[in-house]
Amino acid sequence: MKPLVYYCRWHDATLRLRGRDETAVWGQLVYKKLSDAEETQNFRFNLQTWELTLQEEGQEKVLQLDEMGVEVNK
Repeated sequence: MKPLVYYCRWHDATLRLRGRDETAVWGQLVYKKLSDAEETQNFRFNLQTWELTLQEEGQEKVLQLDEMGVEVNK
């Protein structure tokens, strides 16, 4: 789960975990706006492959992360 934590650090997001099983964790990434309002984004993180699936405007975006939480080009 370390790559996911690093990804959040690089993107100034907070993790809000909603569930976990042997293969994945899921929940929301929370971004603070200047007005103290929160913006959330649903995610699912595969613990074996380090693939982060983000929900964006009704579509899924899959990012492959390295051990430091940086997106790797496929």
